[in-house]
Amino acid sequence: MIRQGFHYARTCRSLWLFGFFVGIASGGSGGGSGRGAGSGGGAGAAGFPFAVSSTDFLPVLLVIIGVVVILGVVVMLMHFVSEGALIEGIVKAREGGRMTTGDGFRAGWTHWGVLLRIALIYFAMVAGSLLLLAAPVVLAIRASGGIGATAVALGIPAIIVAVPWLITLYLVQAFAARIAVIENRRAIDAIRKARLFLHGRLMHGLKLIVATFVGTVAIGLLAAAVMLPVVLLLVALVPVLNVGPVIAIGCMVVFPVIYVLVAMLGTFRSSVWTIGYVTEVTT
Repeated sequence: MIRQGFHYARTCRSLWLFGFFVGIASGGSGGGSGRGAGSGGGAGAAGFPFAVSSTDFLPVLLVIIGVVVILGVVVMLMHFVSEGALIEGIVKAREGGRMTTGDGFRAGWTHWGVLLRIALIYFAMVAGSLLLLAAPVVLAIRASGGIGATAVALGIPAIIVAVPWLITLYLVQAFAARIAVIENRRAIDAIRKARLFLHGRLMHGLKLIVATFVGTVAIGLLAAAVMLPVVLLLVALVPVLNVGPVIAIGCMVVFPVIYVLVAMLGTFRSSVWTIGYVTEVTT
């Protein structure tokens, strides 16, 4: 399973764009690299690195918030479009075919809505489950004024129940996404079939979780092996070329490498789950 996942992640380069958007959601820590309060240089309001008068501060802030919201919506949409494209693309690759990037966009656009609904149902079930499991513990803590024996007695069973239950929900969601795309089913129908599909295949699902984890670690080690020499070389060039040119060279070298590695990560993770479902259905 891991070997096949790496094979498709390496060879299906037309799917890398979609793998990138899936990979940034599954392997990264978001994009919140917001800087701290700006240095001097202008009488900027609230630490802006450029001069903003008090009357212009609110409009500028609203524009920034609007841009962030729009980017968030675009990234979210591309995530679900990309997931649908990857599932279709891997299935076609297993059959000896090939999906172009344009075909991937068309396939992903067809299925992004149902994938979004499955994700929303999944997160609602996770949130509801955690709320139900945590409520008795919270009530016990509030009643006793602290973490007492009652809270501990309720908390341990809650954790024991939560771990396998949340893993089961994750497996149902992962298989439901494949069922919805491959068999063109609606969200609720796909979730029902995924629940039935999981009966007797829980160990298979756990193996897929382990496979994705092992592959993710392997790609992380590959990223470290590739990036470390590049970073050391750039640091060594600072006394020769100064900081500005080194940063420019670093961006030109590092960003493409990051794109390829994240794209391979997303393609690999999606491939493992798609292969895991298709092989069970066809055998």
